[in-house]
Amino acid sequence: MSSDDGFLAPPPGLVPAAKPNEPAVEPVAATDFISLPPGVSLPALDSETLRVDNSRRVRAEREEPETPTFVPMVAPGLPAAVFAPVDEETSFVEVTRAAPEWRIGLPGGGQVLLERTALIGRAPAVNSLWPDAQLVAVIDPVKSVSKTHAALEVAADGSLWVHDLNSTNGVSVSHNHGEEFAVIPDERVSIGDGTVVYLGEFELTVLGAAGKA
Repeated sequence: MSSDDGFLAPPPGLVPAAKPNEPAVEPVAATDFISLPPGVSLPALDSETLRVDNSRRVRAEREEPETPTFVPMVAPGLPAAVFAPVDEETSFVEVTRAAPEWRIGLPGGGQVLLERTALIGRAPAVNSLWPDAQLVAVIDPVKSVSKTHAALEVAADGSLWVHDLNSTNGVSVSHNHGEEFAVIPDERVSIGDGTVVYLGEFELTVLGAAGKA
């Protein structure tokens, strides 16, 4: 239904009646708001950000890692090991075992001390394998010995080995006057005190420390 001024009037009962003795709400005057100073404005409120309680936001202190401690394990029933402190004046030295001293006996009773790996022949010459080798020249009347016939290698551990350097008449060995067998070129054979080495028809005897003159 419509009123006299042309507006639609709500049906009876839809408009709440005013409660008796209820004070009327007075409109707020514009002068009741606090005005901001010139040039100062309030920031816009982000409707998606929620303010949360930060009373539990505590910065954790950084804990320094503890220095690891190593404790020696002790078997049950055994006393704990006690380590004596190292004296500052104590020095550690490396102990090396002296290498055996090798000599070779020549026909007629002469001897040659092997100071290092030796190349033996009528006129031996160094090669690329042993550029600093000791050169031992022998006198062979029948000329069965090649110019650079064999090598007597003194290894780092002091052991002694013989090599046939592709000689004409070969190299053979006999351990303690036992069976004689040939040395194959490009292979080495271990020899020791009392071993007899044949360079063709020329005979050498290996002497250890016991054979020192």
